[in-house]
Amino acid sequence: MTIAIHESALIRHFNTRKEVLRAWEERIGARFSPFRGYKMPDSRLYVEHPDFLDSIVDLIITNERHIFLRGPVGSGKSTLMLLALRDLPTLADRRGNKFVTGYVGMTGLYEKQMSAAIADSLRVKYRRSWESSQIVESIAQECVRRYREEKSRTALFVEDVADNQEAAFHKLRYLADLPTQEMKADHPEVLDEPIITLIMSGTAVYWNAMLSFLPQIADRTEPLDVPALDDEKAKEFIGRRIAYAKGQIDTFDLDDYGVYPFADDAVVVINTAAKGNPRDIRMLSRGCQQVAAENFRQNGNPEVNRKIAELVSDAYATILREVR
Repeated sequence: MTIAIHESALIRHFNTRKEVLRAWEERIGARFSPFRGYKMPDSRLYVEHPDFLDSIVDLIITNERHIFLRGPVGSGKSTLMLLALRDLPTLADRRGNKFVTGYVGMTGLYEKQMSAAIADSLRVKYRRSWESSQIVESIAQECVRRYREEKSRTALFVEDVADNQEAAFHKLRYLADLPTQEMKADHPEVLDEPIITLIMSGTAVYWNAMLSFLPQIADRTEPLDVPALDDEKAKEFIGRRIAYAKGQIDTFDLDDYGVYPFADDAVVVINTAAKGNPRDIRMLSRGCQQVAAENFRQNGNPEVNRKIAELVSDAYATILREVR
């Protein structure tokens, strides 16, 4: 006996939708959706804020304060951290020290997980059987050795720091306080200045929590508010993604690029609705792609015009109001 298995209406709907989107992508010459999400995107997709990035790097080099990059979810904090991380190995601080860098991008870590993640990022050896305090002490000793023997300071980047457990955060406090009085006594050549700079990120709520519960670090930390994308940078954000999806990112020219099939005034509408937040620009652009793809199926025009951008932006605003 043969049993016929038929597609459900839901499966047919999603298959049809995928086909419509794919047809739009092929029409504009894209190999995939320009607005897919990435946890760690290709650095060629980054839209830089040169002046703001310089202020981050200058603070690290002067070695006066720790840094807290403050901004809403999706504002580009992680991108800025990765850009600063990219530049530091080629620089030296005011005393001529080079930089050893580490990056902890995981969140929700417990005390030992945080200790191990820091050790791994800084390439410090430890035993898996060790307690968190032993791992952190090994990190501390190695950072002091690198400072003394290799003239290297440590810059430790920790993403969304307050998403981790409170006990894990106190390990960061210990590292932020280095060198200890005992270390300075044992090694007189170690100057009375921090040998580890923390570069942390989080929302304004997280920063306020740090002020309340960990003033020992907050008092020595400079909060920097991540700037929103202006209309020109929002256009670049969309343009880079379209070029990437077309396989043309290596020839992307800031002085000569396009955002077709997006109209320039549609980009302005999208950026206004997103308030310059890159994550929301991407989400709105993907919504515009879906509407434009349906239009393309009906009339052969793949354009994202101002009318489509306004329609998607209004729907987005309604969704946000309902969620809040």
